Amino acid sequence: MDPYQRLGISRTSSMKELARAYEEKLAAHPEESEERTEIERAYVVIKYEKKQKQKRNKRGVGIISLLLVAGIGGGAYYYWGMEEEAVAKKPIEKKTATTFVIGEEVKDDKKEKTTPVKKTESKPAVDSTESYEKIIDISEIFFRELEDALTDRTVKGLSVSTSTYNQGFQKSLNDLINGGYIFDGELTVNDIPQSDIVIKGDQATAKVTVDYSSRSYQPYFHERPDPSTIVWQLDLTKSGQDWLVTNRTSLSDSAKGRGMEVRQSVKDDIISTINDHANEWKSAYESMDTSYFTLYTEPDYLARQQSYYNSLEKRGVYWEGYFDSIEYSPSSIKISENATDLSATIEAISYYVGDYYDEDDSLVEEDPGDNVPFRYHLKYDLNQEQWFIKSTEQLSSFSVNDAERY
Repeated sequence: MDPYQRLGISRTSSMKELARAYEEKLAAHPEESEERTEIERAYVVIKYEKKQKQKRNKRGVGIISLLLVAGIGGGAYYYWGMEEEAVAKKPIEKKTATTFVIGEEVKDDKKEKTTPVKKTESKPAVDSTESYEKIIDISEIFFRELEDALTDRTVKGLSVSTSTYNQGFQKSLNDLINGGYIFDGELTVNDIPQSDIVIKGDQATAKVTVDYSSRSYQPYFHERPDPSTIVWQLDLTKSGQDWLVTNRTSLSDSAKGRGMEVRQSVKDDIISTINDHANEWKSAYESMDTSYFTLYTEPDYLARQQSYYNSLEKRGVYWEGYFDSIEYSPSSIKISENATDLSATIEAISYYVGDYYDEDDSLVEEDPGDNVPFRYHLKYDLNQEQWFIKSTEQLSSFSVNDAERY
């Protein structure tokens, strides 16, 4: 059971309320009982965390920092660790209502219905000072927990945001998991001035500046990203005595437009895949057997190749030769990083040397050797750590005159 639930108090309860609840609970249970032991443990943990909170921010306000040590229900506390705009180069196509950016998660989470907050219409409440302090504490805790969520790719440790927010955020995390993205950085929340908080009744917004030591990234594709800063707007709603985060929106991002350079090794793997496929084509054509294909196994492609083999068999001829090399355009290599769809294109020509013979091994005709470029469309399989060809299109020439031999 959560320590606060154990003592029957709120995370924003004062030290006096904590002491009073502790005495009442002790009086209700006999000494050496298991329940009394749990009550004493809960009291010690809460008191310790409140004092640590006071030392940390020098405000003397202790609310729910216990959750950062004990975790919800006394269990382990999980952290996540990546952040920015969901995969950082460009917005990833929307699978759900969320949007994301390379190296982070959600830019615009699915919003819960909340009353719009207008700064000019806000009226200070009697307990406005206390509310400002609570919102500052909640905001700091939210981003500390978010760091764990980004690192571990789970919302299990998010305790100061609504279930609706957490559910939507988990969907974005799942996409990053599917794309093989990791976060191994740290989040640092800058001081939050009271002027950046707007409170209206039980609704509030807070502008929070967060420094990222790194961002989420796909380690196969990229080096670890450089540090950056994001300014977030948190939307909060009051639930009982506590404030909960309902939505998070990016107001600015220092990494926007920076891009992330793709490793040369990734491009080399793509070129190698085309070269290996050309070797497979040669073996399959000589043997008239599509089982040689392992990198291009789309049904329509295999059916098309089989039709060529059937035509040769009807004519009683076969092809014999060898694969020479490929020629490719370096500038044609384009990589797309939608988190759940890692894909690429490349323009290349495969060169073969060979001729057609009949069943008596007599030369029937020479291979005209019409060499034309194709644009190959590939996808990367994370589990097999391999690029696979999904389709091709014939071109009249390379888009850019920069072809190289491989």
